[in-house]
Amino acid sequence: MSADLRWETMPSGVLGCVGTVIWNEASRKAVLIDPTDDPSTFLDFMRERELVPARLLLTHAHYDHAAGACEVAHAVDLPILLHRDDWQLFRNLPDWGHRFGLELAPPDIAPTHVEHGESIEVEDGFSIKVLHTPGHTPGQVAYYLENLDLVVVGDTLFNSSVGRTDLPGGSMPQLANSIRQHLYALPDRTVVVPGHGDRTTIGREKRTNPYVKAI
Repeated sequence: MSADLRWETMPSGVLGCVGTVIWNEASRKAVLIDPTDDPSTFLDFMRERELVPARLLLTHAHYDHAAGACEVAHAVDLPILLHRDDWQLFRNLPDWGHRFGLELAPPDIAPTHVEHGESIEVEDGFSIKVLHTPGHTPGQVAYYLENLDLVVVGDTLFNSSVGRTDLPGGSMPQLANSIRQHLYALPDRTVVVPGHGDRTTIGREKRTNPYVKAI
């Protein structure tokens, strides 16, 4: 059975963080990337469409992307996949919540790690490549689906902007290197889904992004 892949993005949570659901229309198997701090949006979406959650992925461990991960993991009985360099950030979610006036429960699930270059195989014709793109956080990753011309980048690259690097673990030189080496190397037609704001394409950002120029 060949994969008939679809995808949808939805803002949710306190900061309107963008989460992404990707699924096979035939098998109904689905992947959720970044459940935000209010995962009900995505759980309802998958339930209404009778999707079967198969993977739960985090681009990084900031609370607006990751605070709902344990709730989803318990609801659908899946591990949380996250780069090891953001594990400590994930464990410290309550402390980060306090900085923004939020009360967050301590995570009660230890993430499973993903590695740069790894291919996450959901089923035949449905695979996701992991790109480690540190700079916003040490363990920030992007998830690339070649057969959809789609990359979900978290807070690394935005439409005409880039992720902030002034928080602990951030580095502008590292962020710029990640964008040039791993994201700008993707085909220009690739649709970029950032963690906040409007979609863009790799080609557009290579031509016009004022913060990181293509070399």
